[in-house]
Amino acid sequence: MQDDTPDGPVDSGTANEGPPPRAIVESWPGWPGMRLSLTILAIVAGGVALSAAQGLLFPIVLAILLALLLTPAVDLTDRLRLPRWLGALLVMVALIGVLVTAATQLAAPAERWLNPKSPEWRKLEFRIREVKKPLDTIKDAQERMADIAEDKPGKPKPKEVVVERRDIFKALDDAKPLLVGALSTVVLLYFLLSTGDLFLRKLIRILPRLTDKKKAVGIARTIQVEIGRYFMTIASINLGLGVVTAGLMALLGMPSAVFWGALVAALNFIPYAGPGMSLVLLTAGAFVSLDSWPAILAVPISFFALVLLEGQFLQPILVGRRLRLNVVVTFLAVLVWGWLWGLAGVVVAIPILVVLKICADHVERMSALGEFLSHD
Repeated sequence: MQDDTPDGPVDSGTANEGPPPRAIVESWPGWPGMRLSLTILAIVAGGVALSAAQGLLFPIVLAILLALLLTPAVDLTDRLRLPRWLGALLVMVALIGVLVTAATQLAAPAERWLNPKSPEWRKLEFRIREVKKPLDTIKDAQERMADIAEDKPGKPKPKEVVVERRDIFKALDDAKPLLVGALSTVVLLYFLLSTGDLFLRKLIRILPRLTDKKKAVGIARTIQVEIGRYFMTIASINLGLGVVTAGLMALLGMPSAVFWGALVAALNFIPYAGPGMSLVLLTAGAFVSLDSWPAILAVPISFFALVLLEGQFLQPILVGRRLRLNVVVTFLAVLVWGWLWGLAGVVVAIPILVVLKICADHVERMSALGEFLSHD
């Protein structure tokens, strides 16, 4: 009887082993189309989740960004031999004190210039009506000619006036999400500042190899330093722009020059829309406050030149070309985040891109993303 058993030993673990499941799936002809469909569905699902969770995620994102900005100040208290929790508390108290002081000092000018029911706004409407008067005269003449041609004398329709009353409880109910978000941001920011590099230490502990731990520490430290330095630079630039704007408005005769400087500094954190909003508001303020056309036009022209100098020359020099972002990607990010989260999304769009860019520059697997986001 012939023995069919092979002469050599048979590895039972590999003899019956076929190709791995991933190779089978990728060899399927319909896999590329399915992969694209799954990617699109994942992006859509992520966008829906981000939009639905705005109230939860925005305070977290804002607290993380503020923590990156304020960590150097807390590190300074560490060098002074203060406990970390006390240094974080002092920094938080200083930040809240500055914000409250600024709010109380600028409340009256803000009520004067940003409230549509203020005398300045009524004066603005009157000035605009004066400018539009010739155009309105021509429009009224055209409407009369049309009524005569149709043999229908124009009769103005009576307008119904509806008085809306808002009680204190309705106002508090509307402000509840804002108050909850602000409180959540403050509490989370304090925990992030007081715990320091807790998450980094946890990450190092779970990594198995010593080389991985050293690499993770180096990357994390570099990312933290560069992100904090970037946000500190941007904040300094915006603050300087506000100070120069206040001085320039005072020289041009604009009232409430300090208010205009603070408004410009705050709005400049909003990419694209911020400088445009500042330009419109300054032009409206000059239109109301100043009398001659040369004085009125000097305000927007001077501010436009100042913003051009800041955006095209000063910021690239101080921030550096390596952290400059792709203009198209930046604009698309602002649109997408603005669509998802409104004004809050517009504010955090650029910082999120900067964080991704810095991480991509230091993590090898994200190098393709870093090249895509790069300005060069």
